[in-house]
Amino acid sequence: MDTDLAIVQVTIPGNCGQLEGRLLYGSEAISDTGIIICPPHPLLAGNLENNVVQAVAKKMAASMPVLLFNYPAVGNSYSPRPDLPLFEYWNELDQRNDYGMITEEVKKILAWSAGYFQRFHLVGYSFGALVALNAISPQARSYTAIAPPLSACDFTSLPSLSLPTCLITAENDGLLAAPILLPRQKNILHTSIKGADHFFLKREEEIAEQVAEFITATA
Repeated sequence: MDTDLAIVQVTIPGNCGQLEGRLLYGSEAISDTGIIICPPHPLLAGNLENNVVQAVAKKMAASMPVLLFNYPAVGNSYSPRPDLPLFEYWNELDQRNDYGMITEEVKKILAWSAGYFQRFHLVGYSFGALVALNAISPQARSYTAIAPPLSACDFTSLPSLSLPTCLITAENDGLLAAPILLPRQKNILHTSIKGADHFFLKREEEIAEQVAEFITATA
């Protein structure tokens, strides 16, 4: 399937520097609606090469353009603290529990994407689900949260979203375990992947299929 996709490296102007991005699309891709995928935390394999991110991107790129990106200090994206290695920079953010600057960068990415598609489906994996939720804009057609850190971070705004929402959790997520009981909302489709852990190793295609079914139904 990879050979049927066009892959274009892009440079995204961030608030303080350039961010690394990548566009994937097939010959049948719909041009006015795309998908933007927010990767996990950089200290937990969070970059545009992540296994789940890549599986979802390649599955969806045949039907609509997909935008991937790297957070600040990751890959070829600019670093706000070039004097610090990636681990130390992101560890400082974790210690402060302050990701406001990261959210603002993602908002910038969402706005920049209008040069390629007018609307988009927003997907976030793990930490990316939190950032996506906080950065969501009116151009979003749907929101998909894959293994979101529900028990570790503030997702209280999730039930109030007015757009179609898909929540995919892992039954054996011992890293960022989700609460056993989640509020039932008619606009939230919740699927638990049995036997899977937070990283979905060897279950990537299953996740990609779940995301594809949801987005196709809401497109």
